[in-house]
Parts: sequence; C-alpha cells; structure tokens
Amino acid sequence: MRQQENRAYQERRASYIDGNTVRRVQAEPEPRRRSREVHEEYIQKQKEEKERRQRQKSARAAARRNREQALLMSPGYVVFLAAAMFLLSGVFGCYLYLQSQLNNYLKSVTAIEANVLNLKNDNDALQKKIYSSVDLDAVRRRAMEELGMVYPSENQIQYFEVKEDDYMNQYEDIPER
Repeated sequence: MRQQENRAYQERRASYIDGNTVRRVQAEPEPRRRSREVHEEYIQKQKEEKERRQRQKSARAAARRNREQALLMSPGYVVFLAAAMFLLSGVFGCYLYLQSQLNNYLKSVTAIEANVLNLKNDNDALQKKIYSSVDLDAVRRRAMEELGMVYPSENQIQYFEVKEDDYMNQYEDIPER
C-alpha cells in the first residue's frame, strides 16, 4: 500500500508544472510500427551488410593480387635494373678515378710550389753573394790606375733642377761650357 501511495506521489510530482516552465520534458513514445515496415527494414539492412562484406572480400582479393604481382618481376624489369646498376657502377668508377687524379695533381702542384720557393731562396742568396763579392775599392783603384779616370773638378760639375716628376727625359746631350 505504501508503494502505491509512493508511486502516486511520484507521478504527481513528475507532472507538476511550476508557472509556465516544465521541469522535466518527457519524450513521446514512438507509435507502434507495422510488422511489414520492420520486415522491410530488416531486409534492407541484410542487403547492405551483404554488399559491405562483398566489397571487403573484393578489396582483400585485389590486395592479394597486388602483393603477388609485386613479388613477381618480369624479365624486362630485371634487364632494366641490371643496366641501371651497371651504368651507376660506371659513373661511380669514373668519379673515383677523377677524384684520385685530382688528389695526384694537387700533390704535384704542392711539390712544384715548394721547388719554386726553394729556387727563389737560392736566387736571393746568390744575389746577396754577388753584391757582397764586388769590392768597390778595387774597382776605383783599377779605374784610376789602369784606365786613367780621375774625380771631376769643381768647374766640371753642372747642377740642374729636377721638377717633381720621378723621372726625366733627355732629348739632347748636355752642353759643354
């Protein structure tokens, strides 16, 4: 009895409207569909499921065929790959050969530069030796004694002014006094 009263209380409470606001919205129950509509819907779902399974089956078969074809190589493809590998090997061989030649040339250039530097040092040493071997006193003595040369006197020296140019052009002989 208590349960019946409790249920009645809950029903009254559930349908109570406070002002114009509904506290709980209850969905309308769906009307009973006819068994024919349910049957047609069931058949439609079965067709869709069958089509889906058929598509999956054909997709699996196509994937299997693709995998099998990927594993098979035709003779033309093998010949093409062999030719490509041969060509690549030739290119790499030429590259390595040219690289080794370049290294050899660089070594020979370095050796030649070192040789040139040694020759320049030798030339400088010989030039200094030549300059130091000339005895100016011996040259002066020979010029005065054997060749009869003398120092100029004051009246033999002529002075001239040089402009700011670094050099002078002589177009005629210097006149005598």
